[in-house]
Amino acid sequence: MREKRLLWVIFFNLIIVIGEIVFGLLANSFALIADALHNGGDILAIVITYIAVKLEKRPTTFRWTFGFLRIEMMASFVNTMFLILTMFYLIYEAISKFSHVEKIEPIYMVIVGTIAIVANGLSAYLLKGISSCPHHHHDHNHHHEEDANIYSAYLHMLADALISVGVVVAGIVIYFYNIYYLDSVLTVIFSIYIILHSYPLLKRSFLALIDANRFYLSEEKLGDTILKDGRIVEFHDLHIYQPSSKHNFISFHVVLDRDDYLLKECEEIVRNLKSKLRDLGFTHILIEVDSISNRSDEVFCSHV
Repeated sequence: MREKRLLWVIFFNLIIVIGEIVFGLLANSFALIADALHNGGDILAIVITYIAVKLEKRPTTFRWTFGFLRIEMMASFVNTMFLILTMFYLIYEAISKFSHVEKIEPIYMVIVGTIAIVANGLSAYLLKGISSCPHHHHDHNHHHEEDANIYSAYLHMLADALISVGVVVAGIVIYFYNIYYLDSVLTVIFSIYIILHSYPLLKRSFLALIDANRFYLSEEKLGDTILKDGRIVEFHDLHIYQPSSKHNFISFHVVLDRDDYLLKECEEIVRNLKSKLRDLGFTHILIEVDSISNRSDEVFCSHV
């Protein structure tokens, strides 16, 4: 289902690129040619997304012990970074156009821009429908977590649709009033908007790649959950990370108040604690039990 929709998005964008290059040359419209280059980059982004979706399904092996969980965030980072760099390039080109405004054939801009709006709108709709996945933590303010990889591709298509709207509006105004620089003005406005809209996703994927803790739970809430069992006197060597939008990993050591617990008693403590952590939204939990002599008074690792 997801792969099929992505292939349709690639097909729609190929039509746009071919049409915009041909009519952009005929109309002498920088906006159309620039948008064609942008759409060409988006095809690359969707291809990366498609490959990532395929790789995510591969099973874990001895070499790939985590499978390809991180491919989502890697693709999201690459796609979003490419989108932002493209927007900066369009801003640069649009500003440079102010110094040498050229005559443009607006009819071609309106026709091709309208086709692009429809194609990009359909692409965004297809991607939005597959970008949501079930949310894993019990935060009642949010019910779905976006697949960062698919969502970054959706942003690409939404950006294209907005730029195409700008092309059509500019074409209409140029047709009636010959205000040729409007094309550049709208390009700058939409590009800045897209950069601001894309930055949070870029930040999110980057933090995931460096294993920063982005989980909604506070340190105090987590501490209360772990230490609620009176037999646990401390926890340390804590690691929390999200390798993808669908997984929340946690690992830590717990120190028990006595050294003479039976193995099955230790297993019961860990089992109960894991159950509470799953209720909070953690999908992969690793807990090591330490004796009282291993107290460290340090929650976080001093070294990796």
